[in-house]
Amino acid sequence: MEPKLAMGRLEKAAVATDSIIQPTGSRNDFARSNIANWSPPIPVTPELEALQSFKTEWKGCSKKLPIYDGYTSNRQILIVDLYDFEIYRSPLTGHEGRRYELISLHHLEVPMIKKLCFDGFACVGDIKHYMQTVAIHDSSIEGYGDNEDPGVVAYVQSELASKNSSYDIWYRLNRPTHEYRRFHEPFLWVAQLAKHVIDYMDDQPARSVGLESFRKDFHFWLVSRFSWADSEQFRQWHYAFRYQVDFRIGVNAYIEYLFHQAFNLPTSKNLLAHPLWKECMAGGLSCIEEQAQVVEYTLATPDVYKCFKDMYFGNHLRETQPSQIVVAAQQRRKLKLGFPQVCRATSHIQSPRIRPACEPYGMTPVKVGDIISFEPDEVDQQLWRDPEDEWLAYVQEIELLKNGTQRLFVLYLYHPRETNMFKAKYAHENELFFSDNCNCEEGELLSTDVKGNEWILFRQTYVTQESAFVSFQEEHKTCLCRKEKPVPIDGYHFGDTVYMTTTHEGHKILEPVIIQRIDKVTNTVTVRRLLRLGRDCIELGTKARRTYIAPNELILTDDYEVISTSRIQRRCFVNFVHKENILQGQIPFPYNRKGTGDFWYISMALTTSKGVQRLEFLEGSPNCFSESRLLAAASRKLKGLSIFSGGGSLDRGLEEGGAVEFHTAVDISATAIHTQRANARKPSKMRLYCGSVDGFLKRALAGEHSHLIARIGEVEFIAAGSPCPGFSTLQQDFLSAASLRNASHISTFCSFVDLFRPQYGILENVVNMASARKGFEDQNVLSQLVACLVSMGYQVNQYIMDAWNHGSAQQRSRVFLTIAAPGLTPIMKPEHTHCKPYEETSGRSLGRLPNGQRFGEREYYPTPFPYVSAGQVTSDLPNIGNGNVQSCIPYPDHRLSRPHNSKERALLKCIPRHPPGCGYKEAFQLGLIPPLLQKNKKETGKAYRRVKESGLIPTITTDISIQDSRNGACIHWSQHRSISLQEARRAQGYLDDEPIIGTLSQQYEIIGNGVDRHVSFPLGLAVRQAIEKNPPVMYELSQPIHIPKGLLDFSNNADSKDRKSDTTRTIDDMNASLQKNQIIRRSNPSVIIAVPRAPVTDLTTSHRPQLQVTHSISGLDGTFDASTSSLTSALPFNVLQSAEDAFSRLSSTVAGDISNLSLSPIASLPTQNKRSREQCINQVHVTQMNDDIQRSDPRKRAKTKIESGHSQEPVEDLESGTKAKRFHSNTMTTKIIRRTRHSGLSVEFVPTNWSKNPERKRLPKESSADYEYR
Repeated sequence: MEPKLAMGRLEKAAVATDSIIQPTGSRNDFARSNIANWSPPIPVTPELEALQSFKTEWKGCSKKLPIYDGYTSNRQILIVDLYDFEIYRSPLTGHEGRRYELISLHHLEVPMIKKLCFDGFACVGDIKHYMQTVAIHDSSIEGYGDNEDPGVVAYVQSELASKNSSYDIWYRLNRPTHEYRRFHEPFLWVAQLAKHVIDYMDDQPARSVGLESFRKDFHFWLVSRFSWADSEQFRQWHYAFRYQVDFRIGVNAYIEYLFHQAFNLPTSKNLLAHPLWKECMAGGLSCIEEQAQVVEYTLATPDVYKCFKDMYFGNHLRETQPSQIVVAAQQRRKLKLGFPQVCRATSHIQSPRIRPACEPYGMTPVKVGDIISFEPDEVDQQLWRDPEDEWLAYVQEIELLKNGTQRLFVLYLYHPRETNMFKAKYAHENELFFSDNCNCEEGELLSTDVKGNEWILFRQTYVTQESAFVSFQEEHKTCLCRKEKPVPIDGYHFGDTVYMTTTHEGHKILEPVIIQRIDKVTNTVTVRRLLRLGRDCIELGTKARRTYIAPNELILTDDYEVISTSRIQRRCFVNFVHKENILQGQIPFPYNRKGTGDFWYISMALTTSKGVQRLEFLEGSPNCFSESRLLAAASRKLKGLSIFSGGGSLDRGLEEGGAVEFHTAVDISATAIHTQRANARKPSKMRLYCGSVDGFLKRALAGEHSHLIARIGEVEFIAAGSPCPGFSTLQQDFLSAASLRNASHISTFCSFVDLFRPQYGILENVVNMASARKGFEDQNVLSQLVACLVSMGYQVNQYIMDAWNHGSAQQRSRVFLTIAAPGLTPIMKPEHTHCKPYEETSGRSLGRLPNGQRFGEREYYPTPFPYVSAGQVTSDLPNIGNGNVQSCIPYPDHRLSRPHNSKERALLKCIPRHPPGCGYKEAFQLGLIPPLLQKNKKETGKAYRRVKESGLIPTITTDISIQDSRNGACIHWSQHRSISLQEARRAQGYLDDEPIIGTLSQQYEIIGNGVDRHVSFPLGLAVRQAIEKNPPVMYELSQPIHIPKGLLDFSNNADSKDRKSDTTRTIDDMNASLQKNQIIRRSNPSVIIAVPRAPVTDLTTSHRPQLQVTHSISGLDGTFDASTSSLTSALPFNVLQSAEDAFSRLSSTVAGDISNLSLSPIASLPTQNKRSREQCINQVHVTQMNDDIQRSDPRKRAKTKIESGHSQEPVEDLESGTKAKRFHSNTMTTKIIRRTRHSGLSVEFVPTNWSKNPERKRLPKESSADYEYR
């Protein structure tokens, strides 16, 4: 291969890049010489004959030879000028459908060597020949090292010319044909980029230029080298790239061509020493070492293995024991976070239902604080289908009836099998959970129903409305019905920016307003209205010469309105942006996210002069509202570990929330881990493990000391997106070896959590993970996952997040499971900012609980924005026709991951654009497809289907296949092609300036594998808001603690016959007797109610027990509080020495401090935009009642109501309705509808007669979010 022409220059060809354009439509994609009946303008001259005449003419010409940089040749240079040329694929080799196809020259050897040819007029002096099908051997660029001229000249050398022994013959490319111009002009831009990049690298210190250098430094070097005032050509070249400063996307898009150019230059040794090539994996290089694959199975820690070993993928799991050093580090970590000292169980409890017999009351009256047992009535037995068990409840209030009988107001206690873990094999079947479910509004419970009282050991509260598990707290002992109702407007002040409900174009939406006055007497609020520039003032904005207008830009007005306090929903955050920033398009983060996260900005006001309205820029922040501060980074970020990290879209979204910084990432894909590095905030400080998570886990469990392996205590947050193919509906055989291996990795998250014990964690997967598998109806992956994490002692919540509810233009729904260490504020589900119309919102549900109730239903409520359509999110992208050019200068990734062949392009032209959403099926029915293009497949389904411009883009998967009849639509609504990489990036929320490493197909896979950034960013905010509510708290124990012999653990089911029957034991009594000689955390932690082997005497009553004692229980892993005055412990808690150190030892209590950007914890503050439970519960007036009060409603279930409208319409859940082998059927025997929402994981169901959401006709609902932790 010949060296590249450099330094010297003959005369410049009159080919400038000032007119670089993008293709505007599908044109002829093949060389004109391949068109039938086409004839050349003059007879074709064979190349050999033409070269002979060119040599003769060249000898007689006066010329100046170019100067070569380090290149010498014993042959004389001969330059031939080409005009009206076309370059295309060889008609003799390659895919038959691509022969004669036009192609840009920078694809000659990228990604592989191709056989190309050219046609055109060749000229030397006065000699002119028309040549056709000339095979290209090599190409060259002239202009490297030229500091004066930013342009380049391109040359090609034919195969015949390369073999000439007398002359070094090159064809200089001048003017292309009109059809080939759309291929040639992008090549010239790329060639000029190569010149600038290589000259820049030559000008920098050795081994110093990486991808990060092109974020800003490269642009600074460019403008200092070529002044805009002196170089029109450079200005036009930069204009074609939209005057961008960050060149990383462009460099990465054409990295293989740049590498090819650098490789063939005389200075290649120095050029290739720069880290850029390894960071972009050019030429097969890599900057991250791939780890050997030494593990063939999915590894699991011992406790996790016991939880998952009986699942349908259990044969792919292998138990791995941690080293003694790791076990010791684990114990220290658990103690630090408030987990108890653990005695490892010797055997896994399968499904025991035996409990110690309860102690009968005899003549002793029931007291507040008692744990009582009673038998469910017939309706309850039929509903729960488990009549053999007694029910347990906590007595919160007692009412004495006229006949001396007591009416008991209780909070129910739940067995694991009565929660959403009912299909799981729970490690501690005898563990019970406190709940927020009371009998205040249901059938009454009398003291005559009580069989006895018990001591019960528990550590968490089951929030029935959320199907969530949270750390038990003192206030959980009182139901919401009996708590003081907070005033909705409390906490708001003058100048606060909030949402109010209003109606716009027939739809109920949220509008941002400014609070000016609050009148609590009349329950009214005076608000100052704000207009939206793009929606309400578009004409005035045009007159003010505003070009780009974001949907979240507001206009200040002088209009005021008095509204009811009930219309105030929640806070929003408005920031003032200066005029200069607006005009330069520099909107500060996070106000540049178009409203996601409830962030707005304001810069102009509406004024009226002489009856004429106009917009004027504000000089400063208005005094009428409290400006929201920019989202600053937290002073102490949690150190994160990401597994199955992919390209890092989940990680970066979480980091944007400001509370997490990922230090370690693990992924088996080399291109994905390089993408993670390319976009990392501090790549040099990250541990990037390119290998299997099982290999990483094995080395971590062994306690290996390596810079790649995180240690226990270095991981405070874990994020995971476990492999989706094992649960995806696109997986045709879920029992294949690959599917089972993928499915088994759902346990990996639990193993990492078990090992590192983070403070928080998030797991993402497809919704179908919650569905039952055929033949394994008694198992549920989500149920088992929750059970495993709850058994460790973690607070667990799960919910579904629809991407379109957070500003995405994608039809993507995913399951998110969040965990929090004991006592920390759980991560709440982010509020919706966007929504589809009510009529277009289908119902979704997780499934049914053992009592037949559906949970995890999709939420629908007013939002400030409508959903973002496919057309809106891509409206600024240029028209690339059928995508065959594969180059788009303004947006380098606006190209196809799989270019279509000629037959596919012809078929796509047959798919009608109207009505929207047509595909092959409709085109065939209309007779639009000629016989030669028709498919023989029996099932066409969604094949060749167009995306609806006004709708959502179907879920982006790891690959795109236009002929796939099972996947969603992927054809552009108006252009005859599939969606491009750039459009897929936009759908998934990738920022335009974030490079994705790898080939085109590898990039598309990384995009499809990731979490939608529109979703991960609100989750990051939710994490931040949860952490903000966890103040560092000092705590210590005054003396060691031992476990009293009088306390039983759950695995011991011995009888307790020696318990006294005349002693009433209450929670408060037990706690009072345990608080001697203890120094505890600031607020009350989890409470223990234990079954004593021996009688307990001298119990006193305490309203708020003030102690914490951690106590070992065989097989249990969580916080328990029990003690006597003589208790000691071999592992006391360490005393926190400083507030800074205290942050890493977060308290297991929940503080009541709420910042402006904070979300409510589970069962805490009311969320105004959702159906508030408190707003729907009537005040309970306790009075004496008659003895014969009738019972009606079945008890021990979430608040429900009979509804005749929707209850009769069946709803199909993904969760199987078949009766499981050892669990209850999901069939519901009574028509009940939840009165409160669920944030639990939901599963899609298809209503048969239901076209609207059940929320529309329901009464106002109760929400467990209305519990307030004080």
